[in-house]
Amino acid sequence: MKKEVIIIGNGIAGVTLAVLLQRKNIPFVLLYREEEKLPFALGETLPPSAMSLLNELELLSLFEENAYRKTYGYHSMWGSSRVTDMNFYHQNPYKNGLKINKHQTLEKLRETIKDNMVSYRKGFEIIHEEHGNTVVLAKNEGVKIIQGKILIDATGRNRAVLQKLKIESVIHDELVAVSCHIPKIKHPKLTHEVYVESFKDGWGIVSALSETENICTIFTNKGNEILAKLKDISQWKSTLAETVYLKDFLTENTEAKIKGGNANSSVANQLAGTNWLALGDAAMSFDPLSSHGITNAMYTSAKALEAIEKKLNFADVEAFPEYDSTMKIIFQQYLQSKNRLYQQEIRWKDVEFWERFF
Repeated sequence: MKKEVIIIGNGIAGVTLAVLLQRKNIPFVLLYREEEKLPFALGETLPPSAMSLLNELELLSLFEENAYRKTYGYHSMWGSSRVTDMNFYHQNPYKNGLKINKHQTLEKLRETIKDNMVSYRKGFEIIHEEHGNTVVLAKNEGVKIIQGKILIDATGRNRAVLQKLKIESVIHDELVAVSCHIPKIKHPKLTHEVYVESFKDGWGIVSALSETENICTIFTNKGNEILAKLKDISQWKSTLAETVYLKDFLTENTEAKIKGGNANSSVANQLAGTNWLALGDAAMSFDPLSSHGITNAMYTSAKALEAIEKKLNFADVEAFPEYDSTMKIIFQQYLQSKNRLYQQEIRWKDVEFWERFF
């Protein structure tokens, strides 16, 4: 199989780029690892600022049609014991965000590119040829040989392609997330369905997932003593007993499933090479506090498309280095913004989780 572009990874970043390439009639193939388990629903929320990008990419209607609901604001208790009410009514031009059904949205996007998708179960290998092309060997029971001019890493935080290219990453913190699905409770003192609260050992968010279910995620640093307690859902309420409103959402439901994972900020040392690019979390991963993980995936896909067009149509040798430098500047701006957010919380500035920001 010969294509112009080989994308590895079928999350939001990889699939968005594939859709954009298809519109431009640029031949591509998207390789993805077969998953046996259904993904754990996180119910991410897109802020109003993401609506403009979705509109530019002509994807807004698809995201809206497959979202759980529109959102019009959120509550937070951060930096003080007073609840802040953030309404989206004053945002322009969009006055709402979206609580997205990521799995359903991805399935709809994948339907449009399914003829150009190839699965693998036993990994892949990358071979660079002398004349600049790349060959990817996708391993199943046999081996699928795919040749392309440009290789894309869209494998998320795993950075599977970058690992094979021996590209290292810089990890800026040890933030981890622990999530669980809990019965939906309407808090009598809160209007919006998203609530964020900081506490001594980290911060947490409760967000409506469906009409009957909330998702609660607790963020803390790797090695923090509360992690051992968060492994048992029956201990969540007592572990978070000192929180103001967060504890009110928790029940001692022993049936709830728990999902853990990294949520740190990191960036690859190199985001582009002579004939490859990294997108989304594979390029740079953001702290969920920023609410820009999915926005980052789509934005980097749009910028990658620009670079790919320059490379293929105009043999522009600066296109990929420019992509690399632009993304690194964005990441540095993000780090500064993230640190300012954490520095707003001064109540526990001498406690292990918070002191790193001061």
